[in-house]
Amino acid sequence: MQAYGSDRVRAVDGERVELSSRIPKAWTPRVPKTLTTAEFPGTAVLWEERYFEVIAAEPLPQGGVRYVLEPWPEMHAMRTIDHYDDAHETERLAEYRAQRSRERKRKSANALAVLAGHLPAAVQEEIGRELGIIATRLTILSALGVYAVVIALVLWIVSGIMSGTPRPLPAYLATGYLFIETSLRFGIAWLVGRPAGSAIGVLGYLVYYVTVADRSRAVSPFAREKGTVITITETPADRAVTDSLLMREALVTLLSPADQARVAARFGYDYRHQSSLIAILILFFAAIGVATSLHRGAVISLIAASVIAAEQIYRLAILRSRPAGSILGIAARPFVRKLL
Repeated sequence: MQAYGSDRVRAVDGERVELSSRIPKAWTPRVPKTLTTAEFPGTAVLWEERYFEVIAAEPLPQGGVRYVLEPWPEMHAMRTIDHYDDAHETERLAEYRAQRSRERKRKSANALAVLAGHLPAAVQEEIGRELGIIATRLTILSALGVYAVVIALVLWIVSGIMSGTPRPLPAYLATGYLFIETSLRFGIAWLVGRPAGSAIGVLGYLVYYVTVADRSRAVSPFAREKGTVITITETPADRAVTDSLLMREALVTLLSPADQARVAARFGYDYRHQSSLIAILILFFAAIGVATSLHRGAVISLIAASVIAAEQIYRLAILRSRPAGSILGIAARPFVRKLL
């Protein structure tokens, strides 16, 4: 039997062979029969026009795996088949090296996330896809690094103020700019779930892209992630009015019954949807206003809060059978004029 690549083969007993490989293969060994499970054959390997079954696989102390194979028993069906020859071993070696390279790059990217997170968003997305890491993590880690710099600058500025030696104006401007930009980047990565580069990172990558990079392979700093460049059409007029009603429905509940009937005729407004809830909320805050006015002795505020609270109690009784307006509708009417 011939071994390929760096593998080593050794005959054991009869036709059983041991194959030592420094590169693990996607071969599963035989699962023996137990009292509760049937025997499950190992991977079928086509080797020099003969089929062998992987009956055992054990790691070697110096690295790699030792596989024990024997001729395939005819009583078993072949579930998983692989080939062992020069072409497949060459392909397996190339895949193994590519995987090792991706793993090294992934560890390097994680280690250098404080810097890589400043690159343009499209570049971070590409790094994430190639190396199997979360692109937003790069942005978050780089933001934490900038926050550390901002804290150091703030302490330096405070120490200067306390010692009577104020720091120059650019130090204040730089600290404020770094804090604002980093907070925006952190918010985009944390809340929106998308990476975001910094100004210095985007500028540096742009210089690299224009002067050094192979543009046929490098990611453009102006590239947009797939799915983000979507043309959003104008909202139809009827849908825009319906959305406007949804946004202002709480204010419509405060209008007079005649105005509410007009909105209902045009847009299918139902006063029972939110009227009682809005009345309860107004009553709650009016009650708080009554209590605070009594505590402070504010007579005018007490009268206004009491009137509003009494009106909401009256409205809640009326709303069981029909719409009821509020004196607050005078203030709400200008905001819902387009619905009338």
